[in-house]
Amino acid sequence: MRHGCMSNNCSENESPLSPLKSESARQRWDMFHRAIAHAKQSNNAALQEAEIPAANPKSSSPLLSIAR
Repeated sequence: MRHGCMSNNCSENESPLSPLKSESARQRWDMFHRAIAHAKQSNNAALQEAEIPAANPKSSSPLLSIAR
């Protein structure tokens, strides 16, 4: 008995949509990891910018506080 396959044309281990699903999943994971990397970079940049006004109190830029 074959599982996950409605016709007799597909192999026992793979449905016809498996390559599409795996490529779609790979693309989603890639996008997810890029978004995480961007968020980390953005967060680090914001933290560095927040340290600059503390070192120079005459600076008029607002202080950014990040709660963890």
